[in-house]
Amino acid sequence: MGDDAKPTHVPQTCGGAASQALSRREFLGAATALAGGPWLARAVGEEAALTLPPNHEPSHVFQVVSADVVRRTTIRRATLKDMLTSLLMDVTRRPSVGEAWGAVLKPDDVVGLKFNRSGQSEIGTTPALAGVLIESLLQAGWRADQIVCIEAPPETATQYSTSPPEQGYADQPVSFPSGSDHLAKVLDQVTAIINVPYLKTHNIALMTCALKNLSHGLIQHPARFHRNGCSPFVADIVALPAIRGKLRLSIVDGLRVVYAGGPVPIEETIEDTGALLASVDPVALDALGFEMLNEIRRRRKLPALASAAAEVRYLRAAHLAGLGIAVPHGIEVHRAAV
Repeated sequence: MGDDAKPTHVPQTCGGAASQALSRREFLGAATALAGGPWLARAVGEEAALTLPPNHEPSHVFQVVSADVVRRTTIRRATLKDMLTSLLMDVTRRPSVGEAWGAVLKPDDVVGLKFNRSGQSEIGTTPALAGVLIESLLQAGWRADQIVCIEAPPETATQYSTSPPEQGYADQPVSFPSGSDHLAKVLDQVTAIINVPYLKTHNIALMTCALKNLSHGLIQHPARFHRNGCSPFVADIVALPAIRGKLRLSIVDGLRVVYAGGPVPIEETIEDTGALLASVDPVALDALGFEMLNEIRRRRKLPALASAAAEVRYLRAAHLAGLGIAVPHGIEVHRAAV
């Protein structure tokens, strides 16, 4: 589909043709399997059943994919813009991108776009996605000086004249149940966070996506909080009011996924999946991301990131801490293709 084509929604299928590995038919068949019951149980572990909180409303995860947004090392920005617009309108159920942003942000918000600098040069998608996000916010009425790009390439702020992020860390540490550390000063600068993580494997945590981009990307000493699969540190840090209270939306950059050897990527372990995912629930996002990684690994005849009895420890802790939902009957996945 060309850059000027309108998004085509595909209900109850999971899009995203992996440009180097799957035919469209194969991809849809594999991805549809992700909606089945067992996948999320594998993601959060089976040592003890996780339950839903009383009167729980389903968590919604939205996915939009394009078979041609990634062409070798080139990102087709017009297609990416269509994908982001489709995703925002689906997440907020609003008829325009301006109204969609208005449902997520306040007019006077200072918006922090939190990217991940680790692997940017190898994955190569952040400049295009950052540009499309900023242009979308500008079109919706937010000023450039209301936008702060955190861990974006330096040229992004220069190109769009966005506000530079405050550097350094708070003088006083903040305590949480499993430790303490100094928070990034930029958290005092912004009033709202749009979290824009990659989807990658991780040699300690098994994976890194929405939750870990916040917990370990906004503290001074992240290396101190990696033992035990980063649990319960991820959940404890994300639960801090300075982070959780400002998080408005997570948009996963799944255009190119690191399916092995992460978090530091090499070209040989990156697959072009052409996907963006979004949710207000970062736990549900990570759970779906885990299964996406396992599905890629299965097709490539690699072992699963976790066995049926294992668990992503930080994801389980986040569910138990009330940061989101990671049980299959508590999540609805909505899929569209552009």
